[in-house]
Amino acid sequence: TCPCGRAEANVAMRWGGASRRTLRAGSHRGTGDNHLFELEGADRLTLFVAPYAKMKGYRDLKAQLEELGCQVAYPSTSPVVLRELPAPRYTAVNIEAPGGIPAEALRQAHRWAHKRDLLHSFFRPL
Repeated sequence: TCPCGRAEANVAMRWGGASRRTLRAGSHRGTGDNHLFELEGADRLTLFVAPYAKMKGYRDLKAQLEELGCQVAYPSTSPVVLRELPAPRYTAVNIEAPGGIPAEALRQAHRWAHKRDLLHSFFRPL
């Protein structure tokens, strides 16, 4: 039992099975390669930037993505992207490419987002 008298299992269930120690340790964001396959064929990738987030490395990422044929906009002014913002003070990096974002560009942008713990979404046409 925990100090408050409840069974440890009940406390853990509230947080999806994670203990408080695990939650305090952070997200261990990794590279995101475990779900990169879901982004294949996307023609838009949006990275949501929290007000406190650091944008270190953005210029290098933008240069690499533009070299691969992508259009990168920060902060995005696209009405579609602005409707998707998770909270009012968030901004967005919008990455698009006609005909789909190249796989290497998706990998780079997705890893960059995961290393900075940024929320992200994508659009893949049917």
